[in-house]
Amino acid sequence: MRICDLGGSRHFWDKVDLPVSRDRITIYNIDDGEVQQGAQASAGDINTVIYDGRRIPAADKSFDLVICNSVIEHVPPEQRANLVREMRRVGQHVFCQTPAWSFPLEPHFLMPFVHWVPRKLGFWLIHVSPWRLLARPDVQTIRNYFWGTRLLKRREVDALFPTAKVTSEKALGMVKSYYVVENC
Repeated sequence: MRICDLGGSRHFWDKVDLPVSRDRITIYNIDDGEVQQGAQASAGDINTVIYDGRRIPAADKSFDLVICNSVIEHVPPEQRANLVREMRRVGQHVFCQTPAWSFPLEPHFLMPFVHWVPRKLGFWLIHVSPWRLLARPDVQTIRNYFWGTRLLKRREVDALFPTAKVTSEKALGMVKSYYVVENC
């Protein structure tokens, strides 16, 4: 099986126990820092490709599975449909997961309700979020991460993947995230 991990990192694959040789996995990301996080490359290891985030530099249907795990919410809304087209183009099967806007806890900032208030207010609130206090990011990182993260509503997921099976993951009886599975 050949796997394409869009927006992934090595530490994810270090924790996943799949019977797939690491040299059959290719991570495509726009930032080398995220890809390398937590792991060292070695012979026969995961392939990594830094790309522009628009066109995946791979042939049509060159992967058995495309995984896009907690990434699409970081893609500008006007570019999401293109990302989905690219996933379908290079993959025979697609698995996409994203946190749900409807869940009260915003998972990136570990703060309740911050994604439900006006964006300008949310930006100031994350300055006292557990994420900010624990990670201690610099001002530019805070700005980029907040303004570059927009959780999706169910109708947005359905619009991006109209022919796919969309499953809701629940926590405490509420929808926490969406899983999309599609055969292309």
